[in-house]
Amino acid sequence: MPYLFPIGSRLGEDNLVLRARAAHHRVDGYAGPLSIKTVVSGRVAWIVSGRELVVEPSSFLILSAGERYSMNIAAEKPVETCCAFFAPGFIERAAFDMTSALEQALENLDRLAPELPYLSRLHNDRERRIVHDVQALAGRCATALTPSGFEEDFLALAIRLLHLYQQIREQMARLPAIRSATRQELYRRLLIGRDYFHSRTSKPVSLREVARAACLSPFHFHRGFTHAFRQTPHQYLTDLRLSRARSLLESGFSVLSACLDAGFSSPSAFSRLFRTRYGVPPSAIRLNFARSGKNAR
Repeated sequence: MPYLFPIGSRLGEDNLVLRARAAHHRVDGYAGPLSIKTVVSGRVAWIVSGRELVVEPSSFLILSAGERYSMNIAAEKPVETCCAFFAPGFIERAAFDMTSALEQALENLDRLAPELPYLSRLHNDRERRIVHDVQALAGRCATALTPSGFEEDFLALAIRLLHLYQQIREQMARLPAIRSATRQELYRRLLIGRDYFHSRTSKPVSLREVARAACLSPFHFHRGFTHAFRQTPHQYLTDLRLSRARSLLESGFSVLSACLDAGFSSPSAFSRLFRTRYGVPPSAIRLNFARSGKNAR
């Protein structure tokens, strides 16, 4: 059964964590508070504005307050999610404090918070930092305890999101366009292409295909993507697939199954890329799982 942490907290009024595990679950057109969606095991697609945003253990989804979403989990085995929901205005007040002088905070407690465009998106978390922060709170859910640092944990999580927003601004500033409006539109289309990669990690994807999804030419998509994210589209997709393969290995998949399910066609090339990325061969991750005594797949 899903449950909230801390016990007695109110969705839409308090900072809280919702942890759930199910093979079947459906949500239709729900508009909640600003939240971070993470997946502990498996993969889940949230539907936002008609787009499928696929979240896996190495990514997370931020949805703004009032943004409607749907989801329909229908899996052979239960998937586990962990989502952090923020009290109204919590992130915005932290944003104001981080971007204004102390004197302003002392003189005007009812100040208007700045807008945070493009924060509400699907994000790759290569090092699993924000994912770890959210799921560390999930670990406390298991014991139903409210630690004394719970409020500080949410503040630290808010600060991480605001640092992420600063990275978003830097990505947009790197785009090769003079006018601000052009950079914003180009960045919006690049994000659509980036989301497309997340939904196609196990399938072949061509540059022409993803550029068409972003309504850009292959040239402008490749150039803009590389400037903004400091990776070529191919490098970004390869990173996503390696992260997916590691998650599969950690959940008991064989090396060959993880290789193929993550979209790699050559086991030898997969092993080479995996060792370069993580410093160990995929078999080492699989061996750690076998030693844990859990059921393999």
